[in-house]
Amino acid sequence: MTKLAALKKQWMKDPDVREAYEAHAFEFEIARSLIEARSNAGLTQAEVAKRMGTTQSVIARIEGGSQLPSMKSVIRYARAIGAHPVLQLIQLR
Repeated sequence: MTKLAALKKQWMKDPDVREAYEAHAFEFEIARSLIEARSNAGLTQAEVAKRMGTTQSVIARIEGGSQLPSMKSVIRYARAIGAHPVLQLIQLR
């Protein structure tokens, strides 16, 4: 287990931290997906920014997970990394 994973596991034992984390689960999941796709494409944030005609700091915010990016931004990001976005809804049980 990495140090980061161990730290997260420890923090998640705190009910307040767990509640705050779960309140942002969708944002974190989208951020993880964006970062993974960019990494798989072998691109840096600066390279994606150049392809999108924006700045690296905008890409950092899109990937930051603190807020949901617009669908328009996700589509532009996907095109910049040579990907196609897919929205999938999974039924909770």
